[in-house]
Amino acid sequence: MTVSNIRRLFRLYQGYGKWFLFSILLNMIVAAGTLAIPALSADLIDNGILIKDLPYSLHIGFLMLIAAVIAGICQIGNAAIAVWASEYSSHKLRKQSFEKIQSLSFGNIDRFRSSDLLVRLTTDVQNVKTAIQQSVMNLMQAPLLLIGTIIIMHSMAPGLMWIMIVLLILLTVLLVVYFVIVEPAFSKKQAKIDEVNKALRETLTGIRVVKAFVRQKYEIDKFGDATGDLRIAALRPQHVMAYLMPTVFSISILGFAAVYYFGGVQVLAGTGLLIGDVTSSAQYILILMMPLLIIAIVLPFITQANASLTRIYEVLDATSEVQNPILPVNIDPGVVKGRVVFENVSFAYRNANGDPEGEVLKDINLIAEPGETIGFLGATGSGKSSLIALIPRFYDVTKGRVTIDGIDVRSIPQNVLRMIVGVCLQESVLFSGTIRESIRFGRPDMIDDEMLIASEAADVDGFVRNIPEQYDGRVARRGSNFSGGQRQRLAIARALAQKPKILVLDDSTSACDVATEARIQDAITNMMSGTTKFIVAQRISSVITADRIVLLEHGRIVATGTHSELLTANGLYQEIYESQLGRGLRAGSDTS
Repeated sequence: MTVSNIRRLFRLYQGYGKWFLFSILLNMIVAAGTLAIPALSADLIDNGILIKDLPYSLHIGFLMLIAAVIAGICQIGNAAIAVWASEYSSHKLRKQSFEKIQSLSFGNIDRFRSSDLLVRLTTDVQNVKTAIQQSVMNLMQAPLLLIGTIIIMHSMAPGLMWIMIVLLILLTVLLVVYFVIVEPAFSKKQAKIDEVNKALRETLTGIRVVKAFVRQKYEIDKFGDATGDLRIAALRPQHVMAYLMPTVFSISILGFAAVYYFGGVQVLAGTGLLIGDVTSSAQYILILMMPLLIIAIVLPFITQANASLTRIYEVLDATSEVQNPILPVNIDPGVVKGRVVFENVSFAYRNANGDPEGEVLKDINLIAEPGETIGFLGATGSGKSSLIALIPRFYDVTKGRVTIDGIDVRSIPQNVLRMIVGVCLQESVLFSGTIRESIRFGRPDMIDDEMLIASEAADVDGFVRNIPEQYDGRVARRGSNFSGGQRQRLAIARALAQKPKILVLDDSTSACDVATEARIQDAITNMMSGTTKFIVAQRISSVITADRIVLLEHGRIVATGTHSELLTANGLYQEIYESQLGRGLRAGSDTS
């Protein structure tokens, strides 16, 4: 694990250093108990068993028992600290990451992708948690056992030290090679896990479409390819891990045998080495293997956790493209008139490196007076949604500026701006809870009368009254227990309940029939006569009553006027009008 990742991880535990000191103390006691037992066994053999001194043998045996019990109790205490430390870190990392995601701009979220963020907050955090638990429980003991074994072995049987040195060199080289091979392999494996999660999420969220077009086999094959790539990526580190343990075990057995062979030779040669020393030396060789085995066991977790931490810190270190102003303009949402001006606005989305790509909006100049309703029409990809997303600062302009009452939106604090601008997006996302909670989402403290006014304006009250629980009726995840038109109406009610000075409706009635849409538009006009309204639509019927209709093509404004003016003077508008009338597109898809 890199030093920077370790340093940042330790910062999570500020104020809890005493517990880590206590864990170090417990590990020292465990290591001391583990190292004491072979030394006591040598004394037991040489000074008790071989000379048949029963009282002394019982005394040493009792000391060995005490050492084992104390070490065991301390190991249990250390395990408890390890569990706490791992759970605490996972909680902090998830919380910090989630808070960071909430602060990121739409552009940041677009590049990270929601499926990727989900993996980082679950699988990656779990990898870090496991590594911390294993490290606190086992890894802290490794250097203590290693140093203690070398010191005791050197004092007890210096003639056998060369065996230990050879083993250390072999195993160190083995672990270094292992680390070099496995670390990049784990990073590649994690990337493939992201791809599997992406494929799974897309298929599950779009399962109705898959079944409607009988594309199950295609999706199965696509998911099979993703899981196949993951299998191949996972095989390399798993193979190395599978080979590592038997190799370390084989080397330790060879060292064990070498100690008995060469130790036995020295005992027979009368070098002063005792039988108990040989026996305990063999045990110390096995103890020497323990820290290296611990490293071999824990290293995969640490390697995987390092890759996961890097991915988590990519989120935590991300800088939102939309920042709150350093010197904000103090503006009272209650006194905002709602005059919106686009001044020479150009806009481009950013690529994975954060660099602007091709412009999707070019040289936009537009003024919306307070209380005016502006409709936007244009082909898919003409820039309609991108244009209105600049008003609440979901994205920042690349060139020019957008102002509200003469104030650049970049100078208004984001929380204030979002109070001024109410938004109903293309996708009507509803959170699980009650209908009442869904409508109050932007203003949890609103009274029922305000909620009912917004509900009636959005034509929600009609279908809610048919639900037994009415406004306490449940909303399933993403509003799946409502039709498309009902979800859109709930989303509109949520935006209206905010009482914004500027209202943005991005194709928000596309799933409603024309009659329902007309009722909603009339109600909004009556309820919010002083509110500046921006309506993005595919159907002319959605904007036919707007004060002005803006026609967009390839990111540019090509025409502006009322319905009558455009129908008379603009050929493109005439084509859209005739095609929709001819194909009967005035009727929506939902009559609920």
